[in-house]
Amino acid sequence: MGGNAVKSRSVTFEEAEKTIKWIRQEVFPRLTVIPIEDKDVEILGSYGKKKEGETHGDIDIAVSMPKNIELNLLRLDLEGMGFETKVNYGFRIVSFGCPIGGSKSLENCGEIFPDEKDLVQIDLMLSTNLYWSRFIYHSPDFRKEESKYKGYYRNILLMALITEPTKEITKTTEDGGIEEIEVNILRYPFGVSRVRKNFMGKKGLVKKGKNVEGFDFFITNDPQEVTDLTVGEHYKPSDINTFEKLWDIVMSPNFKWINKREGIINRFVECLEEQNLSIPKEVEEWKK
Repeated sequence: MGGNAVKSRSVTFEEAEKTIKWIRQEVFPRLTVIPIEDKDVEILGSYGKKKEGETHGDIDIAVSMPKNIELNLLRLDLEGMGFETKVNYGFRIVSFGCPIGGSKSLENCGEIFPDEKDLVQIDLMLSTNLYWSRFIYHSPDFRKEESKYKGYYRNILLMALITEPTKEITKTTEDGGIEEIEVNILRYPFGVSRVRKNFMGKKGLVKKGKNVEGFDFFITNDPQEVTDLTVGEHYKPSDINTFEKLWDIVMSPNFKWINKREGIINRFVECLEEQNLSIPKEVEEWKK
């Protein structure tokens, strides 16, 4: 999730395993911003779920921290140990380049390992709810062939399910154009919120609206409640943890939002195209 934030290289599972163990033993105990214990940490993404011989471009680690903790305090802690860092404020991620397998010294790590060939990117993803983080950053186990698609395909479809059925027009222009709506949105680090968006620009209506100040309400970051909202109360979070599972529910005759299914799928496809991602064959077949 942190993208290519710092100089680094991909690592094998064995290298990732050794690095994580070292971070737990040597880095987390030295943080001053807040004590981090094993119970406060969750390894996310595809760690331990890739097929033999495949590598990890980075290592995602969710860290339980209160919402009021400043990301820059964590960044300063890590830089004080000698790590190169980068902060993604929107997703609340602090990335740093970590010596692969660890280091004998935490001072001047960047000087000891100056070449990206010796570093792996660690994304510390600050979480106020590890249960939510496990759910929303879930990756299928490719060793067991749980899915043909990476986790972000499930999430993009889930975002369309959160957004499309909940749109409510609250203001129109004189000629019937949509000026303002209320809608549920997904914010990765925090959960689902309801916002009001205004589409009136200086020269008329625009495609992407701006959030209306003062109207932003948190709804939930409970995986079961999000499941209830999107597909119905008779499903569990584990029933929607891959794209294929979620797609099968959307295609079922008892789908909760069957009258809005076409709009949901169209929005899903639009998001994929915006990110230059390929369209799953299941969607292509449905479009035919």
